[in-house]
Amino acid sequence: MKAILRCLPLLPVVLFGIYRVSGVHSQSAGAGYWHTSGTRILNSDNQPVRIAAVTWYGMESTYWVPAGLDYQPYTKIMDEVKAMGLNTIRLPYSNQLVEQNPVVTGSVRANPQFKGKHALQVLDAIVNYAQKIGLKIILDDHRSAAATPKNVNHLTEALWYSKKYPESSWIHDWQTLARRYKGNPAVIGFDLRNEPHTDGPGPWSLHTYLYQGATWGPYRGHDNVNTDWRLAAERAGNAILSVNPHLLIFVEGLQMYPQSGTPRGVFTYWWGSDLTAVRWYPIVFKVPHQLVYSPHDWGPHKQPMPWFGPHETYQSLNAVWQRAWAFLLTPGKKYTAPVWLGEFGTCNDYYFCVDEIKPGDQAEWFHFLLQFLKNHPNVGWGFYALNGTNSNDHAAENALLNHDWSAPANAGLVADLRTVEKP
Repeated sequence: MKAILRCLPLLPVVLFGIYRVSGVHSQSAGAGYWHTSGTRILNSDNQPVRIAAVTWYGMESTYWVPAGLDYQPYTKIMDEVKAMGLNTIRLPYSNQLVEQNPVVTGSVRANPQFKGKHALQVLDAIVNYAQKIGLKIILDDHRSAAATPKNVNHLTEALWYSKKYPESSWIHDWQTLARRYKGNPAVIGFDLRNEPHTDGPGPWSLHTYLYQGATWGPYRGHDNVNTDWRLAAERAGNAILSVNPHLLIFVEGLQMYPQSGTPRGVFTYWWGSDLTAVRWYPIVFKVPHQLVYSPHDWGPHKQPMPWFGPHETYQSLNAVWQRAWAFLLTPGKKYTAPVWLGEFGTCNDYYFCVDEIKPGDQAEWFHFLLQFLKNHPNVGWGFYALNGTNSNDHAAENALLNHDWSAPANAGLVADLRTVEKP
């Protein structure tokens, strides 16, 4: 049964104690660039801030613009982000977009001023409006070649480079963006690459880890520089920070990592989310206090995992998170660093997504994760996704905005996220 009551749009009045003025939330994201200290992110006044973000995808496709611009002016969409109490937008893009900077020809019916403009000019407009209303932007290198609309949700690149877009191009593109937005602290940081992982086919094993995708650090004394994501992230991060030393650099993990006593010799987790190897091989940049690790985490609605089911508890899930990435929050270790949960989410159109909490269902997982975030106010997060419709113009079932991008899709979901917005 659909969650009819909880899917009603929020009214533009007093909302959970925060007054909306012309669609814009009054809370500021924090002025200036941000940096890190221990497990916290601090603003330019050394006050703690929490990244409360949402991914607005579509620009990584051959539409060359974020989805939703057929439905609403981009300023209204960003005003809605602000009004929901969020302080950051994560914007995926492709290397192809940066290198070709193509002309926008469609998908902007509600933003006709963008037709005939180059893609980076659209990005400029988004960044400039973010600066105007007090939002931050995290740019996300989501893929090398732009995806056709029907394939935008399918990642076919396990590594951060390809034959057509080598690592040198990936690093050069990041430096290009660092120069373009240098001096504009609305662009707070760069998510170096979305979800490094292991190519199929499985079954997942030590062999597939070593030879079919991203690795982290040496294995039995041998380090494959062509697949070691840690070394690549250090090269890219240092190159970016040489242009702008004030940017936060977000580093995701792997899909798997060798571990004795596990089936087939590896611990397997979500793409880009296993940071186990950081215990022994942490990222080190030449500029300190700019590193943030960024796992992604998902519930049973995305895919069944052994740790899901009626037997799960907050304690059992917390043990899984500690194993994969939450150990980074341990103070005083050589690997201690802030964590930004760069992607997580839930469906928005059924009771079992948010409200109807039953053992082992999606809503229970979602509320256990919210409990973790309440218990760890230094951990930032990014809900996936903002998009009321996807890049194929189909209604999205995991969205913060409704199908015409005019208001929140599920008041209860937004209310839940509001409980973890503050540091």
